[in-house]
Amino acid sequence: MLLLVLIGARFRCRLNVPFALFLLAFSLRLGSVPFWSPRGVALIPELLTLIGPVPLLFGPLVWWYVRNLVGSGHGIPRFAPAHALPWVVETIALSLYVYSLCTGEYAALVTRLFSDSPPWWMTVRHLGKILHGLIYAVLAARIAFGGESRSGVVERPRLLWARVVVVAPLISMLAFALVALRSAASGMFAAIVPAAPSVVITAGFSSHLLPAIVMMATIYGFAMVVLFFPNVLAVGTVGPSHGNGCSLDEDEIDEIAAAVRRALDSGAYRDPDLTVASLAEDLGVHPRRLSLVINHAFGRNFSQVVTGKRLDWFMERVSVGDLRERTILDLAFDAGFSSKSTFNRVFKERYGSAPSEYLRDGHGDADEAEGKRAGGTP
Repeated sequence: MLLLVLIGARFRCRLNVPFALFLLAFSLRLGSVPFWSPRGVALIPELLTLIGPVPLLFGPLVWWYVRNLVGSGHGIPRFAPAHALPWVVETIALSLYVYSLCTGEYAALVTRLFSDSPPWWMTVRHLGKILHGLIYAVLAARIAFGGESRSGVVERPRLLWARVVVVAPLISMLAFALVALRSAASGMFAAIVPAAPSVVITAGFSSHLLPAIVMMATIYGFAMVVLFFPNVLAVGTVGPSHGNGCSLDEDEIDEIAAAVRRALDSGAYRDPDLTVASLAEDLGVHPRRLSLVINHAFGRNFSQVVTGKRLDWFMERVSVGDLRERTILDLAFDAGFSSKSTFNRVFKERYGSAPSEYLRDGHGDADEAEGKRAGGTP
């Protein structure tokens, strides 16, 4: 709960929502571990009906958060409710089943759950959870360890954090799977050889000791990262003046802005294929963070900054007489504009008239511009 308060107070950013929800679900499941005993489940049926299905949320939330950190898609995934459907279905099904039983029937069910031969549907349920978790683990791992992670666009600390977020819950899931599968194997063996002793610890809390230790290590590990390396959660805005956390610090803003200025001064804007992603890859910065810094430091978005530099370069070449030897369109392409229509549009937005008209009216080398009009003036 303290972690949730910290994230909510310091990093109020929608991109961190799945991480906050994951911590909530994970903590609820961990907090219920001491009560997973015959006596606890008998007294609190909600442990089985409400808390039991919670692990079905772990995989989708981890995948969603890693997608926000590294992947090309950000925010709420498409068909988001479908990812929560297994959790909804299991919660409703278990609730309807448990609350349809009388007191004696429920007591008998609890006894079977903690015996060497639990109901078959419990084994199927555990296997379904394991398969469900593995599917989302693969999807998240493809993002954190796959091609996108090797593109050089994502900062190394953020990439490392994404990989930790994938691996840590997976270890917890494997610990639960070990307990569940050993319980199932013990029950099957006992059915075949009734006299065989149980190979699984089923005395309440003890049967969940291993997963509990792993979950505790995960929660406290996440806490240490959030406390000592808070920038891994700073993915949404820049500057303390925004007042909503999730921000880059001023030193990082200045560093990235200086790198952008150096790239622009070296003529990077003259590349017609320049994009936020390609510049971010060159600078080793996440595209989202680069866009945020540009908006903050330059007061304009990436497209406006690059277009402005191209127009400045074009007018500078006109002023030194390059139109004596070249056409307006040649200079526009050399400035980095990818098409005649784009150049005409942005030029008119800034100067109020088409390039040929503007130059003919005495701005720049008008005689040369007029002489070149037939040769390629936009």
